[in-house]
Amino acid sequence: MDWMREQGITIQQIVPHKIDGIPARDFFNSGPGAPLAVQGISYVLSRRKLLKALNSDTPPQKALEEAATPAVDWLRARNLGKIEKMMMRTVTGMGYGDLKTVPIVHAMRWVDMDLILSGTLNKIYMPVEGWSEFWERLAKDMDVRLETHVRHIDRSGDQHMVVLDDGTEETFDALICAMPVDRFSALLEPTESERVVGDSIHWGGYATTLISSEDWFEEQIEYYSETCLPGVEPGLLMSARREGYDAGLGGHLYIANQLPGDYTGPELIEILREEVTRRGGSINAVIQQEVWEYFPEYDPGAIRKGLIARMRQMQGERQTWYTGASFSHESVANICIHNEALVPQMLKALG
Repeated sequence: MDWMREQGITIQQIVPHKIDGIPARDFFNSGPGAPLAVQGISYVLSRRKLLKALNSDTPPQKALEEAATPAVDWLRARNLGKIEKMMMRTVTGMGYGDLKTVPIVHAMRWVDMDLILSGTLNKIYMPVEGWSEFWERLAKDMDVRLETHVRHIDRSGDQHMVVLDDGTEETFDALICAMPVDRFSALLEPTESERVVGDSIHWGGYATTLISSEDWFEEQIEYYSETCLPGVEPGLLMSARREGYDAGLGGHLYIANQLPGDYTGPELIEILREEVTRRGGSINAVIQQEVWEYFPEYDPGAIRKGLIARMRQMQGERQTWYTGASFSHESVANICIHNEALVPQMLKALG
């Protein structure tokens, strides 16, 4: 993209990663059923049909029931064993839900033809400068105030009043909510849709821990399928990425990834030590750990009652629009696609 070049951001291809010590493509192909290409086409056609039905203001109940189906049940009913293997890596392995419980509509928003092709052909890229620097440069010319906390929002007048923690009042013609809807609702008098949506979304978690080791793997990325299986217990090591070497920090540096469940940070570190030992290494130092609130998952019962159509129809109510992970998917690409469709609606409504 032009703006990336202007900001000096360069993109590099991620080296081929392995799952259980074999190339990812071979792992996907180890699943049962027809060849991967055939399953991919079957999946894409079924996905297109369901998403088209869900795009209606009054989706048929059959489509709502299908959308709420756990991903693994949906895949196995269609003999898509190789796509299931892929989703173990691209859905569960990235913190996007357990295939045993996550509704298929979530997996479909992320796993499309582009992702299937990029995953099997290893056309996966990331900024050389890192994601933090990517966002810093993207936001450089914007008025972004991450340290400004909102105390209250009043939408009762012609304009929306936003009251900050220090008492400062600012007024706006419209609002854009890019935060969890239940937290947004706590700042104002919510609409019925805001209450329903806030109550229908449950947030997962993702734990990333920076560790050092002198005797662990030398590949760039490793994934472990047994910890991404449907119904997997939380806390286990799903994947790790080697980030470089620093003798002062204890050797090779790795980012290790876990689904936290109800475990505390210290408990996750103890499990991680056991997992690394089981994988043939040892931890010299735990440098930093972050446990993120991550991936909004829709309640299946709410999906069956028309949640997705409601989330689309509530756009613009009270001059408020909604974006972010809750309204598309955790991935940046999905949020951008959602926003490209949303902005023209906003501009038209605001005149």
